[in-house]
Amino acid sequence: MVRSSTLKKLFITTTMLASIALTGCETTTSGSSVRVDLSDLNDQLNDIVSNNSCTASFQCKVLEVGERACGGPSRYVVYSTLNTAQEKAEQLAEQITAVERSSGQALTVNDCSPVLPVQSLCISQQCQAIEIK
Repeated sequence: MVRSSTLKKLFITTTMLASIALTGCETTTSGSSVRVDLSDLNDQLNDIVSNNSCTASFQCKVLEVGERACGGPSRYVVYSTLNTAQEKAEQLAEQITAVERSSGQALTVNDCSPVLPVQSLCISQQCQAIEIK
């Protein structure tokens, strides 16, 4: 009986010490892994929007991607709904924006030159970006 009591005390003490030791732990992400993730996401987005062939302008869409410290997207991406899964492209754009926002990347970019909005048109059977001035 004494042995069982000693084991219980040892178990409780060990559990408490482990809890105290882990209380100060924090999960951190290194800047390089955020950059890799952001780079991977941008590569994925560029891959799925690479085929911009179209037959009409209504098939051409524009995505706002990223976030700048001055406000607005860091870039615009034009794609064709004829060849691109619209939901997947939108999800990737949202993920890129969220990563830029959470990593503070938008805050480190001091370039506040305007990124002009674009309109997409089907020209020569390719979706193309036309800057709106």
